[in-house]
Amino acid sequence: MPRPLLCGLAQVVIWMINARSLYDACGDRFARYPLAVEPAGTARSMVLLYQDGSDPRFFILTADHDEGQPSYAVRRWRSAGGARIDPGSAVPEVFANAIVHGVPVPRDGSLLGWDGGGAITALITFYTEYTPQSPVPSWATMPRAGIPDTRWPPFTDEPLLGPWFWEHYRVGRIISLDGLIAATPGVVFWVDTGAVLGSDCCVVARDIKSPAGPALERGRYVYYQALRAVKPVPSLEALLAEAGNIDLAPRLRRSGHDEDGQRGGS
Repeated sequence: MPRPLLCGLAQVVIWMINARSLYDACGDRFARYPLAVEPAGTARSMVLLYQDGSDPRFFILTADHDEGQPSYAVRRWRSAGGARIDPGSAVPEVFANAIVHGVPVPRDGSLLGWDGGGAITALITFYTEYTPQSPVPSWATMPRAGIPDTRWPPFTDEPLLGPWFWEHYRVGRIISLDGLIAATPGVVFWVDTGAVLGSDCCVVARDIKSPAGPALERGRYVYYQALRAVKPVPSLEALLAEAGNIDLAPRLRRSGHDEDGQRGGS
């Protein structure tokens, strides 16, 4: 029965090509989205957000270079098991879709800014480590208090990241501030304002600017929902005088989050 045999061989060839492509796609993810990569010894990882219909799911993609040629694996968020990604291995469809269609999430603690036209008009923070308060990866947009909401990022109300995020990053509307803040200690502080605003805020004591980037201006950067609720925001002087403020420069310097000039996305 030659015809079924030929069909079977064709299916094997297609399957092998797809497996090779999936392996290459893993390498492409780490190469094209450095802002999402979390290093850990010889291994690296990133969080992927895959939305199938209205059901958002998170996955962890890891790469290990310990044996020369990279080896990749993928698993669900906060779950054991998963699948290895080898050039000739079969991969369950859900994991293949997460790798190919998932949106990389900037690594934990990343602090980015929205360029509102020569100045940063909002900060964007990311959390990808599990805590009881943040059981799944999350992010927050924090516009500068006092500016009109027409200068807020257009995605301020978006609950989930999409490919649009990396399009903004690639063209320079979203920029990493980690390197700038790490190089200017005593300027940018994280302040506990949960009691008065319902969430923490970030304060900038003076304008700072990298040679090629927009200025991060002096002011108070507050979670957008608190601003929408018109909650009274304490003055900059009062916030800077608070005990327990956290200088973000040493923290970002220790984390080794560089302000790479690369643009991610596809």
